[in-house]
Amino acid sequence: MSTERRWNGWGEPDVTSDVSPSSAALLQQLIGPGTSPRDATLPEVLAGLPASRLAAGTAASDRLTLDPEARVRHARGQSLPDWIALRSGRLPAVPDAVARPQTSADVRSLLTVATERSWRLIPFGGGTSVVGGVSVRPSDRPVVSVDMTALSGLRAFDARSSLATFGAGTLGPAVEAALAEHGLELGHAPQSFEFSTVGGWVATRSSGQASMGVGRIEALFAGGHLESPAGPLDLPPFPASAAGPDLRELVLGSEGRLGFLTEVIVRATPQPARDVIR
Repeated sequence: MSTERRWNGWGEPDVTSDVSPSSAALLQQLIGPGTSPRDATLPEVLAGLPASRLAAGTAASDRLTLDPEARVRHARGQSLPDWIALRSGRLPAVPDAVARPQTSADVRSLLTVATERSWRLIPFGGGTSVVGGVSVRPSDRPVVSVDMTALSGLRAFDARSSLATFGAGTLGPAVEAALAEHGLELGHAPQSFEFSTVGGWVATRSSGQASMGVGRIEALFAGGHLESPAGPLDLPPFPASAAGPDLRELVLGSEGRLGFLTEVIVRATPQPARDVIR
C-alpha cells in the first residue's frame, strides 16, 4: 500500500501544522485546559478488523483485493465524524474488498458480478467526501469499495471547442497540468483540489473557490460516460438542446447512485494572463 496519504486524516503524513502558542493560550482561556486523546495506531486497527465475507479465491478471480490496510483506507471519507472513527479505531464497518478497475469494461464487469452475487458497490474517487458518500455502513451483504483512480489521464482533446475528455479518476492537479500544455485551465478549485477527482466533482456537484466566475462544476461538465446496473450511458457534449430533459443534470450531484462515471468531458478556458489571489 502507498503511504502518500494519511490513513486517519487529511493530507500527507510528513506535512503537519501546529497551533501557535498564542492560539493555544486563547483556547485554554476560552474552554479550559485540554488533554490530547491517544490515537489508535494502524496496526491496532488492522488487528481488530473483521474478516472479509468474500473468499480469497473468489476475490482474486474478480481482481479484488482483501488487503486489510486497503479496506481500512477505503472505509471512510474526510469529515470530522470520519476522522474521529478512524483515530479512535472504532469503525462500525469496513469494505469486504477493494476493486481498482482500469477501464469502463472493468467497471461493467464488476457491476455484472455484483448484481449476480448481491454485493453493494461504493464509488471511491479521492476519498475526500465530507457527507458520508464513501463511508461504509453495516450491511447484510458484502460491500466492495471501487477505487476509480486508475481510470485517469487526458483521453481526448478538441482544440476547436476546448473540450477535454478525462478519465473520471483523474486528480485535480493532473487535470490542470494536462490542460496547461494546451494553454488552458479548468478553473475548478475546491478545497479538496489536491486529492479529489474530476469524476467526484461531477458526482457531488462540487463548488470551487472561483464559483462566481468559472468555478462551479455544473457549468464545466459537458458530458461523459457512465456505467450503470442497467447498462452504459453516453452523455454527448451538446452545447445546448431544447429536446427534453438534460440527462447530465441527473448525473450531477447523484453521489454515485446512478452508477459509475468512467469518463468526464469538461469545458476548458484559456489561462488568464495574470492570476491574483486576494
